[in-house]
Amino acid sequence: MPAQSGSLRGTSATGRYTYRAKVPVRPQPVGKGDRAKLMHALAAHKQLLSQATSAIRSLTAVRNEMIAQALEDGLALATISAVTGENMRAVRTIGLAYDDLHPSGLPRGAHVDGLRAKSEQLKAAERHRDQIVNQREALIVTALRTQACDDLELASLTGLTPEHIRRSTRGVARSA
Repeated sequence: MPAQSGSLRGTSATGRYTYRAKVPVRPQPVGKGDRAKLMHALAAHKQLLSQATSAIRSLTAVRNEMIAQALEDGLALATISAVTGENMRAVRTIGLAYDDLHPSGLPRGAHVDGLRAKSEQLKAAERHRDQIVNQREALIVTALRTQACDDLELASLTGLTPEHIRRSTRGVARSA
C-alpha cells in the first residue's frame, strides 16, 4: 500500500515504509520581488513603530499633566491610581514633577473621566505598538529563514542592533 501524499513516511526501494520526518526542510529561494517586498515591509514597520512610539510619548505627557492637575485640585492618590492603573508611588512622583500648577476648579468627576479616557487611549496605543513589534519579529524570522537578508541588513532595516537580532532569533532555523 503506497504512502499518501503529506505522510511522514514514504516507500523505500524494498517496498517497506521508511520514516522521513527528520529530513531537513530546505528554505525556498527568495526571488528579487519577494526580497524587495520583505525589505519594504521591514522599512514600513520601522516607520510605523516610530510613529506609535511618538504617539505613546505624547499621550503619556498629556496623561501625566492631567494626573498632576488632578492632584493639585485635591483628588486622592488612591483614586488616581485606580483610574489610571499606575501605582500610587508613580502617581505621587508624577505629581511632584509639576510644581507650577494652580487649582483649575474642575469637579472631581471631570478629572476622573478625563484620566480614564486618556489612560484607555494610552493602553490602546501600547497594544498597537505591541502588534507592530510582533509583526516586525515575524518579518525578521521570515527574512532569516528564507535567507532574504543577513543580520546586518536586518539591523539596518529595522533600527535594531545585530546583537539584538541574533538574541531575538536564537533558535530560529537558519540554513547555511
